[in-house]
Amino acid sequence: MKKITDVKDLKRGASINFEHEGKSYILVKTNNGRIVAYNSVCPHEGGEIVWDGALNKLLCECHLSIFNVDDGSVYKFSSVFDKMDNLTGLKLKIDDNQDIFLI
Repeated sequence: MKKITDVKDLKRGASINFEHEGKSYILVKTNNGRIVAYNSVCPHEGGEIVWDGALNKLLCECHLSIFNVDDGSVYKFSSVFDKMDNLTGLKLKIDDNQDIFLI
């Protein structure tokens, strides 16, 4: 397992980016305190996924795609595309010390 951070170091409504095995990911503590992680590369053309706490959504600014933070599903995407894939979620574990691990 790879330690990402401590729960106490990730404030509500904040995110951090991290790398693992050459891939980029985003870890988010949602406004309601839920902790989730996704591949931070857009499934369409590889744009960077960023967190927008005000919207409570994940965004790809390349083509204005928006994803639900709770499950990575597509919320809205540009009419340029016929279809957009969901974000790939990661499995996390929080241990007794409140350390967050990628499993």
